[in-house]
Amino acid sequence: MTVLIRDLRPGDVADAEAVVRVRRAALPFMITTVEGVAFELASAHPDRHYRLLVAETADGTVVGSAQVGVAHDSPEPGQAFLNVYVDPLHRGLGAGGPLARAAEHHLAARGATDVFAWVLDEPAPRAFAERRGYRASRSAYFLRLDLTTAALPELPGALPTGVELRTAAAFEADPRPLFEADAETSCDEPGDVATEMDDYDGWLLHIWRSPALDRELSTVVLVDGAVAAFTAAHTDGATRYASAMTGTRRAFRGRGLAKLAKAASLRRARAAGYTEAFTGNDTANAPMLAVNKGFGYEVCAAEVRYTKKLAPRDPGTVTVALVKGDRTKIRYRAALLADTGARISVRAPWAAPGVRDFGFVRFEPGDVFTEHFWRDRWYAVKEVRGATGVLKGWYCDITRPAVMSDGEILVEDLDLDLWVSADGSDVRRLDEDEFAESGLAGRDPEAAMRAVAALDALERQARSAAGLAALLG
Repeated sequence: MTVLIRDLRPGDVADAEAVVRVRRAALPFMITTVEGVAFELASAHPDRHYRLLVAETADGTVVGSAQVGVAHDSPEPGQAFLNVYVDPLHRGLGAGGPLARAAEHHLAARGATDVFAWVLDEPAPRAFAERRGYRASRSAYFLRLDLTTAALPELPGALPTGVELRTAAAFEADPRPLFEADAETSCDEPGDVATEMDDYDGWLLHIWRSPALDRELSTVVLVDGAVAAFTAAHTDGATRYASAMTGTRRAFRGRGLAKLAKAASLRRARAAGYTEAFTGNDTANAPMLAVNKGFGYEVCAAEVRYTKKLAPRDPGTVTVALVKGDRTKIRYRAALLADTGARISVRAPWAAPGVRDFGFVRFEPGDVFTEHFWRDRWYAVKEVRGATGVLKGWYCDITRPAVMSDGEILVEDLDLDLWVSADGSDVRRLDEDEFAESGLAGRDPEAAMRAVAALDALERQARSAAGLAALLG
């Protein structure tokens, strides 16, 4: 089965819902919501080069997704992350591999040298990572607590002198003290990628304003008016609660303040109707594991951090195979110019033998084609220049979305074509009779509908002021 890789469509609620469905199926112990998915994409820092990829079958079913980006807040350049999720009900369709390849192409093109990925500590996911050249490093646990039955510790009748409990909501007017505590404690968290949290405005945007953050349940411990410890609570607004980060500033450690913050937060979460609590701990973080065990948390899954060195990006060459039905129309070598994950761009000389004169344009030896194929669109756009570099125009094929594997771009031609002259004055639809005679409308009516829609969209774009060049921005 063909699986298409594309970017999440911003603002498309159904797309975000599909990603939530996949994540919940793949990692049921993580909190994910439609609002959260939209937020992580819309709020990403430009230097993060963040993309949210989806794997989609030909009938439009989203069966996998991937989070990919650069660790822009790391003091060490070239660090990046990649997390692939595939719906367990749709494993074996070939979604994970293309997602990982598209993500790695994206990262390599942006100078990433080391990529880190979390993988469930199970035979199949680990084998998936190791086949692709990843090696295991650290590990972590997912933990779950049943809030309906948990024997949560009672809060002390009177807090020690100078100690106060507040909610994060109390800092709405000035959350900077929470930022400073988060920055200090995050630096001490075990991990493969060091972070420097020094961007207050970025923290406000990405953490403080996250729709997942429940400020009424997030709890802060003050000692003599200073923030000493905190626990940040994420919720799904229904039944699920998660401890996103719990930390104690260095000067206040060893006094049980993190436990106090968590106890207060969990008790309020239960009172608010939440029934499940989740958290995660690095297996080397013995202090927090002990705290969570004391609350009654139990390990529900484990994951392993895998890492891979990315080779320096070498554009190299690829093979383009244009097929029609069960036969290959033409196969040729081309220089790979770029692979953004969604679009693959190549350049090649006129590959057919001899001259082809259409009347409105003549293709001949010496012509150079710069060709753009999409993994999520039903067309290919080809810029044609003569041997002297003069633009002849644009030739567009209506195709199924391209599939790239092992250095070959496979494109299935669906007969329809569009020609646009260099000056844009001649826009003509081609081979509509061949398309009608092909029988595609009877064999695969959905594909036929998409093909016609793609031709219509290309024609509208070609006749617009921006022209076809706007598709390549």
